[in-house]
Amino acid sequence: LSGTEPEMSIPDGFRQGTEPEMSIPDGFRQGTEPLKSIPDGFRQGTEPLKSIPDGFRQGTEPSTSRIQTSIVSCKGEVINGNCYEFNPTPMAFDEAQVLCRSVALNAELASVTNGDLHARLVSLVTNGGQNNPVLTWLGGMVKDQQAAWVDGSEWSYSDWMPGHPNIHTDKPFCLEMFRIDESWWTAADCELKRASICSYALTA
Repeated sequence: LSGTEPEMSIPDGFRQGTEPEMSIPDGFRQGTEPLKSIPDGFRQGTEPLKSIPDGFRQGTEPSTSRIQTSIVSCKGEVINGNCYEFNPTPMAFDEAQVLCRSVALNAELASVTNGDLHARLVSLVTNGGQNNPVLTWLGGMVKDQQAAWVDGSEWSYSDWMPGHPNIHTDKPFCLEMFRIDESWWTAADCELKRASICSYALTA
């Protein structure tokens, strides 16, 4: 008996030897937990990205009938697949541009490329004409008599106040609307504080 006990203690030893072997799979599982947390991290990383596809879908909804305007997650008005948001807080041009980019990565101060869009932005700012318009930055700059949209849009439309923009200086001036008339544009010192309109595409 006492001779077989050490023999029996060898299987015990083996079992004890397999226990650390079993602890290696445990170790692997514990090692895969941080690996699993990376997919979680990825998912958390895609959450802000997921908001872009939502935006894309929302942008394609109105394009099925171009005339209608639908209000989606856009806090302003969707026009031709772009969201236009009015910010009534007076800010310098650069500050307003920074604020736009905090709203959406691809946001800029709004460019106005046709009369229909211009009329709808006037309506947006005046709440359909119920409110008096305030001086409002658009995304245009004037330098050496040349006007351009900061987002690179083609300069295909304008509604300058007669005699404007009459700028003969190296210093760029910024485009505001609602001077005197309900829609007229004038070029003003970019440091002045104005309301602003941000624009960003909801479609790809």
